Amino acid sequence: MDTNRLDLCYKARASSVTNASNLDRPNRDILVMTLRLKDVELPVNAAGDDQLLHAVATKLSVDPSTVKSLIIRKKSLDARRKARIVYHYQVDVDVYNEPSVLAHAGGVAEAVGPEAVADPLDGLPAGPYRFRHMPIIIGSGPAGTFAAIALARAGQPCLIVERGEPVEQRLRTVGKLRRDGSFDSESNYCFGEGGAGTFSDGKLTCGRNHPLVKFLFQQWVDYGAPAEILYEAHPHIGTDYLLRIAKNQRTALEAAGCEFLFKRRFVDVQSGGTEARYRVTLDDGVTYKTDHLILAIGHSARDTYEMLLDRGLAIAPKPFAVGARFEHPQEVINKIQFGSCEILPAAEYKLAAHAQDRGIWTFCMCPGGHLLPTNAQPGHLAINGMSYHARNSGFANAAVVVNVLREDYYRGHPLDGVKFQAAIEKAAFAAGGGNYHSPAQRMVDFMAGRLSRGDMKSTYEPGVTSARLDKILPEFIASALKEAVVDYNKKMRGYIAPDALVVGVETKTSSPIVMTRDRNLQSVSHPGLFPCGEGAGFAGGIVSASLDGVRVGRAVLDDAIDSALAQRLN
Repeated sequence: MDTNRLDLCYKARASSVTNASNLDRPNRDILVMTLRLKDVELPVNAAGDDQLLHAVATKLSVDPSTVKSLIIRKKSLDARRKARIVYHYQVDVDVYNEPSVLAHAGGVAEAVGPEAVADPLDGLPAGPYRFRHMPIIIGSGPAGTFAAIALARAGQPCLIVERGEPVEQRLRTVGKLRRDGSFDSESNYCFGEGGAGTFSDGKLTCGRNHPLVKFLFQQWVDYGAPAEILYEAHPHIGTDYLLRIAKNQRTALEAAGCEFLFKRRFVDVQSGGTEARYRVTLDDGVTYKTDHLILAIGHSARDTYEMLLDRGLAIAPKPFAVGARFEHPQEVINKIQFGSCEILPAAEYKLAAHAQDRGIWTFCMCPGGHLLPTNAQPGHLAINGMSYHARNSGFANAAVVVNVLREDYYRGHPLDGVKFQAAIEKAAFAAGGGNYHSPAQRMVDFMAGRLSRGDMKSTYEPGVTSARLDKILPEFIASALKEAVVDYNKKMRGYIAPDALVVGVETKTSSPIVMTRDRNLQSVSHPGLFPCGEGAGFAGGIVSASLDGVRVGRAVLDDAIDSALAQRLN
């Protein structure tokens, strides 16, 4: 792979390029001046490159040979009319004799210039920079990785500490858990290279108008993501690609001088005196000096939460959400969403309800997905969903979660939310049989308050055990879920299906704490320490965690320069 990517400025790339003579042209930079068509419609059974080219030419009232290139900017599926499901495209077109075409386009096109894009280093004097001490990043998930990328682009390498394994080894370790319940508390579906989000649908949910988000999307493509994420209305990467991306990012960062320490756990931080702001100790007893410590620990490092609280880090409780995973045969969801159309990709859904003065919503819906155990401590059980890019498991799953307010659990300790989560996870572990099997119920039985009998078909491995989810979850959560299911079944007729399952529990949609930080993104209690990402309470998914990592990386650069802890080398 190209290890020089860290030195490249962002350029908006063509998501898909066609022209009259060659529909397989490679991606290219956006044209300085081009025409944009905002609504080109094609039926789903005729949405190939040739059809799109001819539809654009027809809309512009020109011959297809007039079109030099065509770039897809947005693509969305409209299934509101089941008898006529269509794709809507927004495209940028480069044509011969552009002024004349624009003048006669009849208002269907507009001239546009380059898209507004950004780079993490915008406004920073050109580097490279060198710090007094190498920054240390705890955690190699999206937040930690993109903080490292931002710093590496300025010429400053980092030390990245990860308690879990590299993705190659991690994949084998979690495979043992799914096959026979062999659990590793240091390398699992939560801990390891790429973070918890590596094993997910890879759904990229966030407003894409922010210039830095466009930077992130192009970065993912550069490191191996499918190019269609640049224009799909509901982009997702998939676990198979996320594993590849994590490895490629590591390779590039190492080429830029960064060092990864895998299977090393962060166990202490103390003042560094006059030599450095901090001394960071790992579980092998080795201590490192740093002036900039980035905490991108993820939402499951509960032992690290406790250590940081003991060291006086400002931590406060916050609301979060708890629920279960609802799993359907994919054909059930396809029929609800698409009717009889069978040529479309696996259907997804997003639902919300309100009951008992609480919000109940779907989270991380995985079409064609799998269920997996995402506990990070032995004797606990939590589950999550993931999909490969093809989304072809034959089953759909989604977390359905209930808002948990601070007053539901807070008894005066900052980690009371963690204790609330842990109690539910322990109950689920016991109900599943104590072997990492998950408790499960048919949805109809969950609604009726009875135990399910007979085999239940699920993608969850190592297996499911019949149990009463409404007895495992707190009563206010179980009753709110039941009310939401009634509402969802009104919005999606057939949602309460005979083979639909409620599998549980889902406890980790977000962190139950926030590590309070100031306007410079530093801890209010520890200058030079930068809480970052989902575990610190500042993100809720791959995009927001990555964006927070980029912002923190830039904040570290700004602090080092302002504090005279870094120097320019040119």
